[in-house]
Amino acid sequence: MFFIGIFGMGTKNKDIRIINNMICKSCGRMTSYKFIKTYNYFEIFFIPIFKWSERYYLISKCCGSLFELSKEEGEQLAKGDDSILDKLNITIVEDNSRCGKLMCHNCGKEVDESFEFCPYCGTRLKN
Repeated sequence: MFFIGIFGMGTKNKDIRIINNMICKSCGRMTSYKFIKTYNYFEIFFIPIFKWSERYYLISKCCGSLFELSKEEGEQLAKGDDSILDKLNITIVEDNSRCGKLMCHNCGKEVDESFEFCPYCGTRLKN
């Protein structure tokens, strides 16, 4: 976050929901995706005034791979329209499908998949 006096700008990541029982497009395992929205915002006295550059992402829970959705598809999923899940046009941004490894969603470190908790930050890795 960037702050000057009473004005500030920053980037926010908002967790929208978890989408269960999907096949990972990166590693091919059954997984769930964390559906997030990122955007930049301008604020006055810590009150957001307007936002821009909205983007929607899916993060695979099995391997930590990151996929980007189009804005239209992201808005439909955010409204709860699950009918588009079968025909999503997603773009892989980061492929983390290394066999036997997980990515901690809190600290971003690579962790062996036999761990239930991240040894770096203590976050629970498996649901």
